Amino acid sequence: MPTKRTLIFIALLFVISFSTTFFIIRSNDHKECDTLVKKELDKNGNKITIKEHVCKEKYSF
Repeated sequence: MPTKRTLIFIALLFVISFSTTFFIIRSNDHKECDTLVKKELDKNGNKITIKEHVCKEKYSF
């Protein structure tokens, strides 16, 4: 049977993990990101719209 100290450690680890995950999901609002839209013509003269997701962030969670 686990000791009281072990149970407290497991509960604390769970709370810290949950809080960290919630913070990352909540604060990742992509303010540094933008959608770049390019309009071009192909060989047949058709208009093509190309959307590109550009982020200035080094890491995106």
